[in-house]
Amino acid sequence: MLTKRGEATRRRLLEAAREELIACGGEFEFAAVAQRADVSAGLPYRYFESKSALCVALVDEFFDQWEAVAYRPILDEVSDDWWIREQARIEKTVDFFYDHPLGSLVGTRLAGDAQVVGAVRERLTHQVHAATTNVARGQQLGRVPDFIDAELCGALLMGGLHQALATALSSQPAMERARVVSALQDFMRRVLCIQG
Repeated sequence: MLTKRGEATRRRLLEAAREELIACGGEFEFAAVAQRADVSAGLPYRYFESKSALCVALVDEFFDQWEAVAYRPILDEVSDDWWIREQARIEKTVDFFYDHPLGSLVGTRLAGDAQVVGAVRERLTHQVHAATTNVARGQQLGRVPDFIDAELCGALLMGGLHQALATALSSQPAMERARVVSALQDFMRRVLCIQG
């Protein structure tokens, strides 16, 4: 358990690492993070056992923030229609990736580190499970046909979403946000055979 001061130092290291990742296109060194955070060169090791552990902490923070914006909310305030809520969820996801400083790095340029790859895979597995549950919910509500395989479609939707966002954000310049939202909504509509 960290003290208040320790938590503030950990937060400062995370912010410095995020800034360093952005400035260096997905790479950083502990010494540069320590310098950016204005701490001694050895201090990051008191909070993170390795550069990989620091990067995993950033990935976990990214996924936590994304899920808080687009996946934990039921979005009842948007509509009582499941499909309209899902379209809003897609838009919130695209907005999050486009607006977050690490949106273009997670899953692409950070993929060279084995621990980071493992952390991303674990988070994606959780998201596929949640998507499967959500597709099944759409079936219960009569918006998704019963013949749809919820588990395979959950994996297809989340895998497609991640790949599409990686492609859109790595394009030079990044693809127009509205184009990506529309294409992903249309993809989901077709995969799930949504009518109307």
